[in-house]
Amino acid sequence: MNIDLKKLFRVSSSENSVIDNVKILRSSKRLKTISLQIKNGIPVIYCPTFIKDNYLRSIIKKKQAWIKKKINAEKEREKILVKNKGTFPFLGRKIILLTLESKENKVLMKNNSLFIHCTDIKRVKKNLVEWLKLEAKKYLVSRVKFVSCRIKIGFKSLNLKSYRAMWGSCNSKSEICLNWKLVMLPKKVIDYVIVHELCHIIEPNHSKSFWSLVKKYDKDYIQSKTWLKKNGIEIIKF
Repeated sequence: MNIDLKKLFRVSSSENSVIDNVKILRSSKRLKTISLQIKNGIPVIYCPTFIKDNYLRSIIKKKQAWIKKKINAEKEREKILVKNKGTFPFLGRKIILLTLESKENKVLMKNNSLFIHCTDIKRVKKNLVEWLKLEAKKYLVSRVKFVSCRIKIGFKSLNLKSYRAMWGSCNSKSEICLNWKLVMLPKKVIDYVIVHELCHIIEPNHSKSFWSLVKKYDKDYIQSKTWLKKNGIEIIKF
C-alpha cells in the first residue's frame, strides 16, 4: 500500500513506536510514500520521520481487514504440506516425518510425529540432521555416564562424531568417540555399543578376553551385534 505524502504537513515525531498493535518504523531518508507490510506475522508501517501518529492511526483503522487477511495468509503457509510422509527410526521408535513450509527453520516432536519446519524444501535433511545431533548429544552423554557407573569402567572424555563406517572408537587415553547416528538405533543396541567401547578401556582389542568382558556386562550382546550387521548399514550411511 502506497500513499502520496505531498499533501501531508510536517510534524515533530521521529521515534519508532507501536500504534494499535502495528509497529511503526520511521526513517530520516527522503521517503515519499508510506508502506504497510506484514513481517513474520507482525504488521509494520515504514514512513518518514515527520508523519503524525494520528494520520498513521487512521490508515491502520482503514486497513484492519487487509491486515487480518495478510496475517491469516501467513498462518496458512505454515499448515502441513506433506512432501515426504514416511517413518524414521529414533531411539527404537518409528516416528512419522512431516515436512512443513514455514517462515523459520525448526524441528518439533509431538507424540509420534516429527514436524520439520523449512523455509526452503531443500533444507529438510539439514534441519533433521541438526535436530538429531542435538538429541544425540542429550541422550548419549547421559547414557554413557549411566552405563559407565553401572559397569564401573571409567572414561576420560566423550566426543560425538559423524562416521559412515563405524559406530564408535576408544583410544589408549580412555577417550571415547561415538557416532551421533546411534540415536537412530534401538536403545538396547545403543547400550551394546557403549559397553563395547567402555570394555576397550580394559581390553584394547577384540580378543576372547574382550568378548568375555562384553558378555559380562551385556548378556544379550550377540543379538545387538547381529541387529547392527543386518540393519545398521543403511542407517550409518544416512
